[in-house]
Amino acid sequence: MNILRAAARRVLGLFVGDWLQSVIVLAIIAAGYFAVSRYGMPALVLMVLLLAGQLVWFAQAEGRKRPRT
Repeated sequence: MNILRAAARRVLGLFVGDWLQSVIVLAIIAAGYFAVSRYGMPALVLMVLLLAGQLVWFAQAEGRKRPRT
C-alpha cells in the first residue's frame, strides 16, 4: 500500500509542478506582451530574463526534490 501512495504522490507532484510552472510562464508572457507594447526593447529583454530565471528556479527546485543516486 505504501508503494501505491508513494507512486500517486509522485505522479500528482509532476502535474502540480507542471501546472504551476505553466501558470507562471503564461503570467510572464502576458505581462511581457503589454510591457513590450508600451516600453519596447528593454521590456523584451526583461521578459526573456524572467523566463530564463523561472526555468532555472524550477529546475533547481526539481533537483532538490529528487534524491541523488
